Amino acid sequence: MAKKKSEKEAERALITARAAVDEAQRLVNKLDKKSRKEADELAAALEQAAKDAKKAAQRARKNAEQAAKDAKQKAQTAREKARTAASVPAASTGIPTFRDLRDRAKAQGIQGYSRMNKAQLLHALGEG
Repeated sequence: MAKKKSEKEAERALITARAAVDEAQRLVNKLDKKSRKEADELAAALEQAAKDAKKAAQRARKNAEQAAKDAKQKAQTAREKARTAASVPAASTGIPTFRDLRDRAKAQGIQGYSRMNKAQLLHALGEG
């Protein structure tokens, strides 16, 4: 009889152990599903972040290209204004430019005109 009692206790312990193992497997599966779900959510978030980063890089490249284009246009406009401004004041004020003086000195045959500054050219041409 003692054997039957110990066998029954062993069976109860085995049933309890099986129940504990089943519960542990259920919790592991649940945890596994939760982990997979979290991993899927993280993968989706990472994919979205990659798309956003790609779009941001494209926008930055376009903005940089546009800025370079604008800077080039502004530089061109500034050069044109500088050319216009350089030629207009000399003509409008009647003061000859250095190049004009040098060309006139060359035409008159003045020696050493290429080494003279503007004041010397004016003096050599009799205007100073």
